Amino acid sequence: MEKKVERNTALGKALDFLLLGMVIVYFIGFLSFHPQALFLAEPILNISHEYEIYFEILLWAIFGLLAADLYFKYKKLENWKLFLKKHWHDVVLLALIPFLAGFKIAKISVNLVKTLKASKTGFKIFYKAKKASKHLKSD
Repeated sequence: MEKKVERNTALGKALDFLLLGMVIVYFIGFLSFHPQALFLAEPILNISHEYEIYFEILLWAIFGLLAADLYFKYKKLENWKLFLKKHWHDVVLLALIPFLAGFKIAKISVNLVKTLKASKTGFKIFYKAKKASKHLKSD
């Protein structure tokens, strides 16, 4: 039984280091795409925006691994109060990922609404111009 605990501890440590590495890579990528988030004039690294999707996938991989990590930590303690007392920061981090993703979706939605409004205005102009050209032809 003692060896199983050692394996879980080794697995937990490996998972912690894996998550740390993934978060560091994601953070560097995030700052490369959004340097203004830390009031930087230019990105730390010039990563092509074509790779931004891979950093989004990495974020959700971090989410999955963090959820698994929390599951193992809870199973080790089997006590909600103690679990939340010891690992509240991990729970908050896990909850923030989808919460902040919602803001990104909202930003896309706002841009979509603006595009639709501009398209509607363009359609109105086209329709009015077509109607005006009919009046010019009949004169």
